Amino acid sequence: MSEMSDRHPLGAAREVRAAVTLALWAAAWQSGASADRVLDALDDAEVRAGVRAGSVEASERSGLPGPGEPSGGPVELLTLLRRGGPPGLVLPVPGDLRGLPPRGEIVLPALDAGAVVVLPEAGVGLLPVAGQWRALPCGPAHPALPLPDATQLVDGAVADATRALAAADVASSRGNPREAVRRAILIEAVDGPPGTPSPASSLLAKATTLSALLVVAAEHQTGAVTSRELAVVDDALSPLRSAVREARRTAVAVTSQALCNSCGVGARQTAAPGTAPDSRP
Repeated sequence: MSEMSDRHPLGAAREVRAAVTLALWAAAWQSGASADRVLDALDDAEVRAGVRAGSVEASERSGLPGPGEPSGGPVELLTLLRRGGPPGLVLPVPGDLRGLPPRGEIVLPALDAGAVVVLPEAGVGLLPVAGQWRALPCGPAHPALPLPDATQLVDGAVADATRALAAADVASSRGNPREAVRRAILIEAVDGPPGTPSPASSLLAKATTLSALLVVAAEHQTGAVTSRELAVVDDALSPLRSAVREARRTAVAVTSQALCNSCGVGARQTAAPGTAPDSRP
């Protein structure tokens, strides 16, 4: 069974998009992007700046309001992102929990959200929950694939899926799915920050397009009608789902490394929002 089968694919896509956006713009914030740009990007991703810790331990690690307290706002979120270290992305699914602490309290919420932004120096992961961010204890994200390997993985998975579906003669029975794919791409597209390396942007765009195709397939936009045909489709697309996750993680890792490596003392000493001329009150 597909890992997307127990939730609506578009709901999962929005949460992944929000986490990818946060990871990219957290790196940009550390490299000197303005508070306005970062917060606008998060608003566009439909997860607002509200944030709090999901446990007492997470509150102690992050400095965020804990359980039972009102959520923090932009100042608390940006302060945490500034000191969190180079952000990493974890995209857990059943059977692949790499990057999550064994039996940690973040595991089940992370599986539900489908995406975690790991802040290694703070020792927490941020998850999109009900339109805001929740922090839970989390160790360093597992290393992402090098860019050439991730690109090769995606290209190979596309070729294998195409051959498998063609050999099975599984075709669409609902006409041209281009409009459904276009809508899914719009939902999943991420506005990356200035300074994102071109190869990372290209890989992320490819992952977004392929993920949109997978969303359409998950909504049964194929001609597969028998259990055997459905199994063929799922088997053919499963490696592609994994490749898309790895591509996103690599794009974030490459961008995070590039932006955070460019951080100077001046960038890290930029005033917090509320004091800088270009930041929000």
